[in-house]
Amino acid sequence: MKNIIYGLWLFSYLLLSYFFFVERDFATSFYIWLGLIACVGLIKSQREPWKLLILIGACFTVLKALHFYSPFTMWPMDFYLVALFGYLLLRFGFRKTPEKLKWSFVFSKREWASIFIINVPAVAILLWYFQLHPHVAEEFPELNVPTWGLPLVVLVMAALNGLREEIFFRGLIQPESTSKNAPMWFVIALQAVLFGFLHYAFSFPEGWVGVLMTAVWGAAISFQYRLFKSISLAWVTHTMADAIMFGIILCVRS
Repeated sequence: MKNIIYGLWLFSYLLLSYFFFVERDFATSFYIWLGLIACVGLIKSQREPWKLLILIGACFTVLKALHFYSPFTMWPMDFYLVALFGYLLLRFGFRKTPEKLKWSFVFSKREWASIFIINVPAVAILLWYFQLHPHVAEEFPELNVPTWGLPLVVLVMAALNGLREEIFFRGLIQPESTSKNAPMWFVIALQAVLFGFLHYAFSFPEGWVGVLMTAVWGAAISFQYRLFKSISLAWVTHTMADAIMFGIILCVRS
C-alpha cells in the first residue's frame, strides 16, 4: 500500500513538472498544486509528503516570480535565492531545522570512484549527443575572453552552476523527501523527475532527450548523495560533468 501511495505522489510531481517546465502553463500547475494541498492536507498519514509538496511548490513559485519580475536574479542567482527561501520556510514556517550539509573536500577512494562511475558514461553520452545535435551548441552564450582564459571561465561557470543546483536539489529537496516512511526508490525517482524536467528548455542538453539524460544523471547523483551524505562530493561531481560538457560545446561550435 505504501508503494502505491508514493507512486501516486510521484505521478503528481511528474504532472506538475510537465505543466511547469514543458507546457509552461504556470496557472494550471499552480491550481493542480493547490488542489493536491487541499485534498491531502487533513490526512494525518500524509503529513510529511504534504509538507514536501508545499516546500517544492512554494520554491518553484518563487523561482517563477524571480524570473518574471526580476531579470537581475536570473542565472546563477536564481536557485541560490530559492534555496535560501526554502531554508527559511523550513526553519520558520515548519519550525524544522534543515539537515546540516557535509562540506569536506577530502574524499575517500569510494567517493572518488563514485565520481568517475557517474561521469565517465555521462561524458560518452554527451559526446554522442552533441555530435548528433550540433545546433544545440550554437545556443550556448558567447564567451568573449582570450583563448588562454577559456579553461578558467568554463570551470567557474561549471562550479557556479553545479553549486546552485546541488544546494537546491540535493541539499534542500532530497533531505526533506527522505522521511522515515518514504521508500528509497521514491526519493531517487523524485530527484530524477524534478531535475530531468528542469532541463527541458533553455538547457544543454534540451528537449525530451535532455530530460531523459539529465533525469538518469540526476538519479545517479541522488543515489551518490544518499550513500555518502556529502554535498561537496555532489558539487565536485556536478562541476566536473558541466565543465567537460561546456568544453565539448565549445569544441563542437568552433
